[in-house]
Amino acid sequence: MQIDNAILDQITQNVMGVFNRVGETREEMKRKAQDFVREGIEHFDLVTREEFNVVSEMLSNTRIKAEALEKRVNELEAALARLGGGENT
Repeated sequence: MQIDNAILDQITQNVMGVFNRVGETREEMKRKAQDFVREGIEHFDLVTREEFNVVSEMLSNTRIKAEALEKRVNELEAALARLGGGENT
């Protein structure tokens, strides 16, 4: 039995058409998934690692300064109390 080349060509075109549609669908699904994830991430208030590190260092420096100021205020209050001016505290 001999198979007609036109029939084989038609079958091949149909199969290739299905593969092309599947490929396009896969790419479209991939794009939609990426868009979905991107939109989800945009709703969060995210910062870069560099920004986080800079702010973290600033906070650390501020904490050190605040602790030093607190210590100094305590020293001044103690000195004031020793001089007799701490009757209101």
